Amino acid sequence: MDPITAAPRGLADAVHERLLDMLETRRLPADTAVAERRLATELGVSRTPLREALRRLEGEGWLGRRSDGTLAVRRLDVEEMLEVLQVRKLLEVEAAATAAGRIDPAALAELRERVSALAATREPRSPEREAVDLALHRLIGEACGNRTLASTIADLRRRTFLFATRRLPERLEPVCAEHLAILNALESGDRDGARVAMGTHIDNTRAGILRRLTES
Repeated sequence: MDPITAAPRGLADAVHERLLDMLETRRLPADTAVAERRLATELGVSRTPLREALRRLEGEGWLGRRSDGTLAVRRLDVEEMLEVLQVRKLLEVEAAATAAGRIDPAALAELRERVSALAATREPRSPEREAVDLALHRLIGEACGNRTLASTIADLRRRTFLFATRRLPERLEPVCAEHLAILNALESGDRDGARVAMGTHIDNTRAGILRRLTES
């Protein structure tokens, strides 16, 4: 990981953003204890801006204190996860509708190729699975034309990564099909189709989680 470089005043902000990225890509998964020395070395910063960023993340609810006082990445419980998915559906269906017809066709084509290649691997634990999912939702956020909406959705998506259950292996092919349906609607400028495709995707994600919890 490249060291963080920024003016002293903005260094804590830069560390904060990098840590959010680590949460989103699961390099800091739920229940992980925060090791300040290791993180400072990995990010190439002193512990002063790191601690400022960690205090901010704790205040935002990303981190929490264990009974022994250790700072750790929070684990989202089932009720919180379902609440997040409910709000995500309300927001993301509209973001997808607004983004329909506004995204560079080349970017959509590239993402379509990645989704198809991922489906062909039949490897549910491929790191490309999360990378593709992140790329699609970011693309929609960037194209929806509303920075507040995009930022809120990104925050909610990060919070889903604090849920303990990992990606469901049996959902790989359905997820790829759902992503392709979203991409088709975005490419054709079909706003209603984008709403339906995104809503179906989030509903199926919720159903898969509930099914897994019932079986466990």
